Amino acid sequence: MQRRWFGIMAAALLMIGAGAAAPGRPEPADADAPEAYVTVQFDTALRAQPQRAGGPPPTLAELGFHTLPVPKGRDPAEYAAELERAPNVLSAEPDVPVRAAAIPNDPYYLGSGSGPNQAQYLAAIGAPAAWDLHTGSNQVIVAVIDSGLDLTHPEFAGRLWENPIDNRSDGIDRDGNGCINDRYGCRFVNLTQVNGAVCGYTSSTPTGAVLDDMPNSHGTLVGGIIGAAGDNGVGVTGVAWNVRLLTIKALDCRGEGFMSRIAEGIVYAIRQGARVINISIASDPPHTQADIPAMRAALQLAQDSGVIVVAAAGNHLTGQSAGVAYPAAYTQYPNVIAVGAANNLDGMNWATYSNYGPAVDFAAPGNRLLSTTRTDIGLSNPYAEIGEPNGGFQGGTSFAAPLVTGMFALMISRNSRLNADDYIEAARAAATPAPPAPHGQNWAGSGIINIGGAVARVPMSITGTPQHNWRDVPGGTPIEARVGSTVCGTAAAIAAGPVSTFTIRVASDAAQPGCGQPGSTVELLIGGLPAKPTFTWGGLNSDLGVSGQAVSSVSPPPGTVVVQTLGNGWSNLAHLEASGPLPGAVSTLPPGWTALYRWDPLKWLFSEAEGLRGAYRRYLREAPPVLNDYPAISQYDAYWVKAPAANIASLNPNPAPGRTIELAAGWNNFTYTGESRAVADALASIAGKYTQVLQFDNASGQWRIHVPGQPRYLNDFGGLFKLQVYWVYMKEPGTLVMQ
Repeated sequence: MQRRWFGIMAAALLMIGAGAAAPGRPEPADADAPEAYVTVQFDTALRAQPQRAGGPPPTLAELGFHTLPVPKGRDPAEYAAELERAPNVLSAEPDVPVRAAAIPNDPYYLGSGSGPNQAQYLAAIGAPAAWDLHTGSNQVIVAVIDSGLDLTHPEFAGRLWENPIDNRSDGIDRDGNGCINDRYGCRFVNLTQVNGAVCGYTSSTPTGAVLDDMPNSHGTLVGGIIGAAGDNGVGVTGVAWNVRLLTIKALDCRGEGFMSRIAEGIVYAIRQGARVINISIASDPPHTQADIPAMRAALQLAQDSGVIVVAAAGNHLTGQSAGVAYPAAYTQYPNVIAVGAANNLDGMNWATYSNYGPAVDFAAPGNRLLSTTRTDIGLSNPYAEIGEPNGGFQGGTSFAAPLVTGMFALMISRNSRLNADDYIEAARAAATPAPPAPHGQNWAGSGIINIGGAVARVPMSITGTPQHNWRDVPGGTPIEARVGSTVCGTAAAIAAGPVSTFTIRVASDAAQPGCGQPGSTVELLIGGLPAKPTFTWGGLNSDLGVSGQAVSSVSPPPGTVVVQTLGNGWSNLAHLEASGPLPGAVSTLPPGWTALYRWDPLKWLFSEAEGLRGAYRRYLREAPPVLNDYPAISQYDAYWVKAPAANIASLNPNPAPGRTIELAAGWNNFTYTGESRAVADALASIAGKYTQVLQFDNASGQWRIHVPGQPRYLNDFGGLFKLQVYWVYMKEPGTLVMQ
């Protein structure tokens, strides 16, 4: 028996090779092209590790999935069952045909004054309000798995994803991603006798041949609804005006394909960085056979990667099953969004062609929408109204789904750093309740989409390091976000070794009245203390995602009285009283003090010829005046004093901002009079001129050090504080401005 299995596997693998054309060499259509395929998952070491650390997810092939042609004369189910008995095969099932969820009847029909316009349905779902906040970002990649796209359409100029490596037509897979010359995307279409004869295909090999070749322009219509250029004075507008469309062709020129190739398209999209994937494709009823392992594996990868998959619920004719089609029917993957159609020509009631059932998440207009068509099919203008198709449809879930995809593209543009659950939750909260349908079942999920409401509910997110006085706070330290007096978000510090991290979501005004809206100031409190910096809620086309931000609460500045601590022995102090002669000007020192020393970086220690510059000037309390070269002290002088342990109090001189001091090459001892700031910010005026900063802790008698560029957890302090004393080593002279 094992020998028989080996023979079957060898024959199957030979057939994989037989179905692929040699790269770069066209072949005639094969009259003996397979009529059916099976998908097989072989046991591989990768199947238990769907995510690679630090790299792209594995391909379906690396997970063991392969599509094999069924031998002539064999029943696909029987052949799959035979393959599945092999010891190294985990699953084998007939591949499932899929098709476009709806096809517009008359691609030559253009919208006219008597027909619907885009405002008729886009205003009803809040698109204009969304555009007041964001019109889309070209950093957001939206994959369209469909019949391809008209790459030459003017509405897509500058809006197509392009492969920076494999962008030639030389038959070579230059980036090794399994698709040849995929400049704008990839085609995953199985060669069959019919599409070989009708469409002119010669191979099942994935290539960059992604031009839409359906006469009805299905993929181009879908792509235009999502991302046609907006506000450009011509044609139509997409929901998202500036996103990048990644074209994945999985339907042939007749609008038909296979479920396993849809799965391959999903994985390809994930690997190219897509954030949202639109699938306006559905299985034929009955749908139970369409649940295949390859699709489940692909959707699991999408979920693990944080990618939202928007899929049409599918359409039904009278007498057909109205259950949700695959891949929209998967309820076990929360990132899969099934879309039903609302009849925007009838008060947003259930569109009678739209499938329904527990899997449906949202509904969107599906009737007589306007979008882009192929430019090569003879229309005077490459636009059409999705009109009155035969079969009784006036539209389809195919065209409702891209409206939802466009909504998610705008939400991601508004804040690119959230996870899929955040976007989906906001969209659900914003949706408009749908009227009940005559059948009494779920056809709209959370409701009719409200694009403006969804984008307005997108929160600000801030991630980074929570600190107090520019030192990491312990894990569990509470963090709060406020707009004015309103608490708009809470979180806690998370300890990660010697450092801490945090992520906080700040609610919008639409989600919580009194919270963020354009121009609002967002303040964080760490451990109950206000933190710096604050954040401004962005306006039009701003990204509300902030990452890598060090945020520090700061001890309050000195009040009316400034207290300095002296250790028992030498202490480094700031002179905060008025300038004057010694010893009278230091009347706040304890009676037992004996000596004052002030560092002068310009004093010659021996002689100018010896080149040793920098020495102390001194005042010895009991010495004759001739021995002292520090007869008077100036306000803000930093000095050493030898005295018994004590606390001394001085009235706060309230120094004005902008005080400057000249720093010489070498060591300098100074009193900082600016606002408390991180070291780099406090010393910004001498950036690049200093190598280290020191502070002497009088109470412990220990030096504390800060070296710029060193990991913060290796530094003893991270900020300079008002009216405290520091040492700085200068590589060259500089002027310190203390704001």
